[in-house]
Amino acid sequence: MTTEREDHGSGEPEDDAWISASVSADELTFHEVPRVRSRSWGHPNHEGASGSERTGLPRENVQTGVVYEDVHVDYRLTSRIRVDPPDSDDPQE
Repeated sequence: MTTEREDHGSGEPEDDAWISASVSADELTFHEVPRVRSRSWGHPNHEGASGSERTGLPRENVQTGVVYEDVHVDYRLTSRIRVDPPDSDDPQE
């Protein structure tokens, strides 16, 4: 899935939070074209990503009235808090 992050030796922590879902259907028909949007928030700084793997559906632009067969979707939304290194001029260190 597109949400996986590689470490590349940075030593950064893995995701702090994630939501995943899977759905399967023998047949699926859309009566309206869905409008899908994902967002993540974090304070003070954060990184977020989302992605899906699909079978039986087009990657983009499903059509109304079309019967899609043998559908399976795996979805994941991830987020992590980014902690900036302390300021070296900070007298409290």
